[in-house]
Amino acid sequence: MSKSDTQSVIGSWRQRLARSLHLSRSKAHARFVQLASLGHDGRVHNRTLVFRGFVDNTDQLIMITDTRSDKYMGLIQHPQVEICWYFEKSREQYRINGDVLVITNASSQADLRELVWHSLSLSAKEQFYWYLDKAVVAEIVEQGSIPDSFSVILLQPVSVDYLYLGDEHTRTISQLVHKKWQEKPINP
Repeated sequence: MSKSDTQSVIGSWRQRLARSLHLSRSKAHARFVQLASLGHDGRVHNRTLVFRGFVDNTDQLIMITDTRSDKYMGLIQHPQVEICWYFEKSREQYRINGDVLVITNASSQADLRELVWHSLSLSAKEQFYWYLDKAVVAEIVEQGSIPDSFSVILLQPVSVDYLYLGDEHTRTISQLVHKKWQEKPINP
């Protein structure tokens, strides 16, 4: 994905996460994350989203959502979130806490939104046109139109809690302090 206006120093946790993703690349579910956030009703909600990659040269994680969803309204009102990501094969868990920025068709980062849209599979694009016949959707998608309801979620991590659950459990907390990642091992 292309560069964002808000960049940070890349943390070592991201290299670890890239390794976890690589080891689990044959498992489709390895790209699913659990997102915990406050809804527009002020209550905690947990949802499954698909990780779509990183913004180049940053720690920002990319996910997508529909502006017609309750999730979108909650993220606009309460941008603080945490994702939990478990990799069964390597027995690793990542809890990534941070703030989200939701990029819509009215945002200044329309180029990133367009780039993410064009990287999606046809089935992912079809979800934004659920109310139309599949033949009509295929024609719309082929024309390159991006629905107004399509939005990109950028998660800027501020802390990462990494837990290895192999033979010897290890846990590491990484925190973004003054635009630099600080990492310390802790006792689980």
